Amino acid sequence: MKISHQFDIKVGVHTLQLMKDKTLCVIDINNNFRVYDLDKFKLKDGFKSNLPKNILYIDNMAISSDANYLSFYDTSKKEISIFDRTKRNFIYTICSHAGGVETVEFTKDNKYLITGGMEGRLYMWSAQSGKKVDTLSHHHDSISAISSNDNSRWVATAGYDKVIKVFNRSFRKNHYKLISHQEPITSLNFLSGQRLLSTDKEGSILIWDIIKCTVIQRLPSFDAHITAVSFDKEEQFLFVASLSGMVGLYDLQEGTLLKNDFLKQLAGISQMQYCDERNFLVFGLSNGHIPIFELDEPVQEFTKLMKEKDFQACYLMSEENPMILYTPVYESLENLYSKAFEHAVKLLREQKTKAAKDLLRHFSASSSKRLQIQKLFNDFSMFNTFLTAVKSKKYMMAYSLVAQYSSLKDTPEYAMMEKQWSKILLVVKKIINDKDAEEKIKQLFKPFMGIPGKNLIITSLYSNRNVFVFFRKHLLDKDYFNAFKLIVGHPFLQEFEEYQNLVKIGKIYKEKTEEVYNNGEYYEAVKLCEILVYFPEEKEFAEGLREKANIYAEAMQYYAEKKFTAVYNMIEAHPYLEDAQITQDIEKGFLDYYEKSELYAADGNVSSVKKVMEKFSKIKSKVPSIVHLIKIGYWAQIEKAAQTNKSDMILLEAFSKYQKIFGYESMLEDLLKSIQEKRPLEVSFDVQGSKEYKGSISALADELI
Repeated sequence: MKISHQFDIKVGVHTLQLMKDKTLCVIDINNNFRVYDLDKFKLKDGFKSNLPKNILYIDNMAISSDANYLSFYDTSKKEISIFDRTKRNFIYTICSHAGGVETVEFTKDNKYLITGGMEGRLYMWSAQSGKKVDTLSHHHDSISAISSNDNSRWVATAGYDKVIKVFNRSFRKNHYKLISHQEPITSLNFLSGQRLLSTDKEGSILIWDIIKCTVIQRLPSFDAHITAVSFDKEEQFLFVASLSGMVGLYDLQEGTLLKNDFLKQLAGISQMQYCDERNFLVFGLSNGHIPIFELDEPVQEFTKLMKEKDFQACYLMSEENPMILYTPVYESLENLYSKAFEHAVKLLREQKTKAAKDLLRHFSASSSKRLQIQKLFNDFSMFNTFLTAVKSKKYMMAYSLVAQYSSLKDTPEYAMMEKQWSKILLVVKKIINDKDAEEKIKQLFKPFMGIPGKNLIITSLYSNRNVFVFFRKHLLDKDYFNAFKLIVGHPFLQEFEEYQNLVKIGKIYKEKTEEVYNNGEYYEAVKLCEILVYFPEEKEFAEGLREKANIYAEAMQYYAEKKFTAVYNMIEAHPYLEDAQITQDIEKGFLDYYEKSELYAADGNVSSVKKVMEKFSKIKSKVPSIVHLIKIGYWAQIEKAAQTNKSDMILLEAFSKYQKIFGYESMLEDLLKSIQEKRPLEVSFDVQGSKEYKGSISALADELI
């Protein structure tokens, strides 16, 4: 595939961000910022930060998804500098990781910046004010990847310790630890349905159920150091980029590797992003090139080739670019092939072999089609023998030939035999209970005696007439439980049309159940599941959906009755409830209050935190979050006391009080180190671990000092 457009900034691309206003924002390793217009494909804006040169493949700089905030990194001072594009100036610096910053990431809502240090610590900062509002569970080695989900309630972090940690900001005590990677993790990305995609330096790609802490899918290995991943909003395609410049293409829904060399760049890929709206794939390379591929261009070329009836080129092109296989234009090509194949069958029946070959030769470039075509001509070498057997009603021979040469099934002759069989079976079903019908049934079945499949039905009907009668009665009564019970004991019933209709009924019930469930009609969904559970193929689906529907219905009932504590308890116990509208509504209210309280906590204003969060303080599942806010407030109070030169005795007493309430936490050591940079202070820590606070929120003092 050819590059559609390209920018060249001469030095390595460190960070890039596609914007909704059709611009591309870029930070290079010299800490310079540029904005490109993707309509006119030219430079639109930018500036030089005058910060020292950075290095590639370390994600210590970031651009918020709205590009209002830019995070630069000063390698000499180990400081993060935040630039506000709306104010067009640097608004604050962050210097909180002693060993330096390894990874930074803005949350998807652009409200927070998360920083990960070489020492394994993780902090969350207000993007607007620069105040530290949270500390996350740390790792035992440098932080290698950070990600948040679309609503920013879930945050995932990974370190060179090969461990992934996930937590839910709404329910503070819910931490999930995911361990399976054998090499350092290079990227994390949330998928729908509480899933997480992770990659590592050896090319492993895992998909996790974050609630169960289990790997639910291992994609075929990319066998390269993965530096970037991207996927479309439908989660159909996954693009994987490597340090060597290779780009792989996966079908994310099927979990298959479509092409491991989908694209090849001439330098290492540091950044990659996919644009859904315009079907762009954009790369940032180590040599300063920013190539842009318009993925629609091959489809346009494919359409042109189809109009020219150059099907050979079409198939070769689709093998080179598997994304074409998923397009409507490729479906049109498949329809043309189906019609041509059907016509070729007609020609072969008329002994016009050369005409059939000429018709299908245009499709032989596809390896799969070539095998089908070869089989068609091989099978039809026996057509005359088959035709003679059918005309002479030697059905046993005819069916035997079809078993060996399956293309003969596509002929009217085969359809005629099947139609004849269906007519006989229909007559037999009508007279099966007649006492004097045995000889008549025998004569009706005679042409099909000894034919595999048919013979099973014939012999079973003779010996189990009553079974079929009962089976048919259960179907008329819609007694699906007993119908399937009969099938278990008498498998021959599966050969009847009635059984196939029964399977179709199950699929119809499933579609209806999914429809009412997705429409929020949970009680109706439960009723349908009670029926669907009798269908063996749908039983697992029905039982799973029934449980979820009951949970949703119960949560909605609590919500309607304004029993919000019960709703929160259910959301905590069943995280999939986050997809429900009631959760969106109720959680938005909580997070609005929580974010306001974070700013008070960062200032050490515990009394205001308690006042703002008072309405949530009686909700058990929310208490850990409120307690954490108060902890942050206490840390800020200690820090302020140190800055205002309070005596060592006061500071030591504050550390002691904190440990009595909450036990030891690594944040205390971080706090002490920041104090010791400005004044000597020795604090004794009891490193037995943290303690769960079990008292009330109101019992916690407003002032630790």
